[in-house]
Amino acid sequence: MMMMQQPMWDRLAPRARPFKLVAMFGVTLFALFCLLAFAGKASAHGYIDSPASRTVLCQQGVNKDCGAIQYEPQSVEGKGGFPASGPADGQIAGVGKYPELDVQTADRWKKVDLKGGENNFTWKFTANHATKEWKYYITKVGWDPNKPLTRAQLESTPFCTVDGGNKQPSMTVTHKCNVPTDRTGYFLILSVWEIADTGNAFYQVIDVNLTQGSGTTPPPNPPVLPTVPADALCSGHTENSITLSWKASTASAGIKNYEVSRNGTVIGTTTQTTYTDSGLPANTTYTYTMAAVDNAGNRSASASVTASTLAATTTPPGTDTTWDSAKVYLAGDKVIYNGVEYTAGWWTQGDRPDISDVWKAAAASSVQAWSSGKAYNGGDKVTYEGHTYQAQWWTKGETPGQAGVWKLIS
Repeated sequence: MMMMQQPMWDRLAPRARPFKLVAMFGVTLFALFCLLAFAGKASAHGYIDSPASRTVLCQQGVNKDCGAIQYEPQSVEGKGGFPASGPADGQIAGVGKYPELDVQTADRWKKVDLKGGENNFTWKFTANHATKEWKYYITKVGWDPNKPLTRAQLESTPFCTVDGGNKQPSMTVTHKCNVPTDRTGYFLILSVWEIADTGNAFYQVIDVNLTQGSGTTPPPNPPVLPTVPADALCSGHTENSITLSWKASTASAGIKNYEVSRNGTVIGTTTQTTYTDSGLPANTTYTYTMAAVDNAGNRSASASVTASTLAATTTPPGTDTTWDSAKVYLAGDKVIYNGVEYTAGWWTQGDRPDISDVWKAAAASSVQAWSSGKAYNGGDKVTYEGHTYQAQWWTKGETPGQAGVWKLIS
């Protein structure tokens, strides 16, 4: 009778069999571990169920032609760190993976009715990943619904932020958030679920038809009206003009312009923080007021400045009308420089009258600009930073407005 051949496994040495079993078991365990790890990572998804997001309405068939996202509304996953990082502008809704979601027109997507004020936003997760935070943004007033979503179309800061504490949330979480009550019509709400232990985030867009006021939140803060233009002063004047300067005002609506009045009558507006009033008679004093006007039409209280034009020059007969740097002058010679009459105290050549001690301004002449290198006697008048000062005694190098030797005139 023929004997059947013994199987290879039975012919292995008994001592080798346990090692073979261990090796096969190890390979099986490793494959199972990889499969579970991949499945856990792939299932770490979530979406906003209420109010129904764009992806949920795709899954429900309300939104049409959505592409693959209709089968997996929880999978809009992209780079995190929004808005500094994250999907490129124009690809925020679909994170660069679902281009159908980035198509944006005023009537492309079904809109969910929503009232401003306190609202509940419910996230559902297929896996409750450890969470850094949730952020909620809304498009600006005046955004263009016929252009793809960009950061510039969103308010720069979220209207609601919920800290995740780097912990795993429940499989369903609800956030109470105050939706802005200052806008009505079609707007987009973008919520970003930032994951704690990866560099990714999940993005959900909600198309809302927004109406004002749910009656559950306090009214918005009143607008910040324009502040008064600060530190207003006369920064320069001539025989025929006066220049005014001030510090910029602020307002929540932004500053549109400044309104300038002379002796109670509006004479002009400017978007700058300086204004020159020209065509004025010499040696005349005026009272000016400046008020800020914001982009909402609100007007600030006024700042007031009193300023004068310089006195007109009369050139005495026989005097030189213009100082010449190449000419030699003797004591008693008179010249005119920049509209001011000067008398030489001794022989001089090339010494500029407004900065040299050899020259003394005539008492009846126009006020000269102060120079740190020039000496002044008691009674001399100078202008400095838009004001007129008079020396009470001899001085040199002492700054008007900072030294007691100078008396403020105007």
